[in-house]
Amino acid sequence: MSGLDFTSILDDLAAGRIDAAEAGRRIDAIKKAADSQETEATATDFTDDQEDLADQTYADKAAGNKGIKKLIVAAVGRRVRLEGDPAVATVSVDGPHVMRRHGSTLELTSNGEVGPSFDGFSLIRPPRSLEDLRDIGLGKELLVKVNPKIAVDIEVTTGGLNSKKIPIFGKVRVTAAGAELNDVAEVDDMLVQAGSGTVSGPISRGRSRVRVESGSLTITLMPGANVMVRGSSHLGRIYWPGEHTEGVDEVVIGNGSARLDIGVVMGMASIKDES
Repeated sequence: MSGLDFTSILDDLAAGRIDAAEAGRRIDAIKKAADSQETEATATDFTDDQEDLADQTYADKAAGNKGIKKLIVAAVGRRVRLEGDPAVATVSVDGPHVMRRHGSTLELTSNGEVGPSFDGFSLIRPPRSLEDLRDIGLGKELLVKVNPKIAVDIEVTTGGLNSKKIPIFGKVRVTAAGAELNDVAEVDDMLVQAGSGTVSGPISRGRSRVRVESGSLTITLMPGANVMVRGSSHLGRIYWPGEHTEGVDEVVIGNGSARLDIGVVMGMASIKDES
């Protein structure tokens, strides 16, 4: 699915010809068309009727299942909250979803409503909190707890993403949505398109890459960070830490043992040093 081209949709969104809801519908249609052409020869599906059983199975048998190395999450029109929890041997999920396993990889999908959903709303029981209003806007939140030793790939479209205590991310895709990743030590490849992204943590291992197109990005390097940060921009701007930032395209935090590449296209990125 990484080879799909959303350029024309994002261009229309950036130009104001369509809104975020319409962009989400078009992107979802392209993804569904691509999925229909793929064959999954070795997949075990959990339908909506089996979700409770699936949750219980993964929760009860997690301690005896040590073979999971990666979690892949794909969500459309859904708020996703990821939490690292050492007490969870693999993955625990609360919220509407479908789970599949392919060898050492778990694949989790959740499709919500693109646009307002008034399920459960009535004049007798109006929304009483900010959380109730969020449920109307983007449906029920999906809570995913994962062992911090498991790498996470995630793709979110027209929704929201918030994570904490998960140090290792592989591929992250955020389209027409907002994302906030906390406690990050490494993010292999992150792309934010027509949205906003925030990454904070002690980045100190491997080689990370974070890009933003037609959006905004904030990188906050926390205590324990050891990284060389390099940036490039096209029709955009990068704000560097420190007083003398004119002509800067590189900064070293700590001993610079890790590397972080920042790319900006028609957007803005801000690098903050709080180490």
